[in-house]
Amino acid sequence: MTVKGMLKYGVYMVIKSTNRRISRTHVDLFDGERPEKAQVFAAGLSFYKLFLLFLIGSFLGDIIETVSCRINLGVWMNRSSVVWGRFSIVWGLAIVLATLLLYRCRHRPGILIFVAGTVLGGIYEFFSSVFHEIVFGKVFWDYSHFPFNLNGRVNLLFCLYWGIVAVIWIKKLYPLFSRLIEKIPPRPGVALTWILLAFMLINIAVSSMAMARYNSRSDGAIAENVVDEWLDFHFDNARMAATYPSAEER
Repeated sequence: MTVKGMLKYGVYMVIKSTNRRISRTHVDLFDGERPEKAQVFAAGLSFYKLFLLFLIGSFLGDIIETVSCRINLGVWMNRSSVVWGRFSIVWGLAIVLATLLLYRCRHRPGILIFVAGTVLGGIYEFFSSVFHEIVFGKVFWDYSHFPFNLNGRVNLLFCLYWGIVAVIWIKKLYPLFSRLIEKIPPRPGVALTWILLAFMLINIAVSSMAMARYNSRSDGAIAENVVDEWLDFHFDNARMAATYPSAEER
């Protein structure tokens, strides 16, 4: 390359670099503005998406258990974890954990997800049973009459169910619900999420207090304050028995 050619190339690179710097700072000097990246609500595994998946899983889990009781026991039995609405907290948390732990395996063979779901589901259900017994003093499910059970807290058949649910969720349902959630406009989506979060926190808190007061009444404790009186009035023994029909003392 001649000296003249080198000079021309050098001037070209300076002009190109200058234009690039100006375009980043003053886009209005050019014909069109740089397009902004489209904002997607709850992209990826964000807090907003996980919380909405928790609600979806809680609702679907309650429906599944209600129908299962009808088929297996011949009765309609409430399976909700809270006093307001149809939400199974155990199922909601299970869906969130399954998404976090198994999402990266979504392109792997279904048998691997099934095995992982079976093992993780069994561990999760066992410790959920222990948690409920320690915190609430109640047993919400007892598999002692099932073969291959472990202390009545978990059994092989239901572990296999967890594996099937894991495959269906990761392969089919999660992609569907993820796309639907991401279609929600960002601002309404954020506002809706925080409203639902406040509702669920209050719901869980009131449900916990109602269960604690239910246990106290069973032990003969009288109302000692305004809160106890409010709980006795709105969540008496009949309502609590209907809300948690399978809860038994260990």
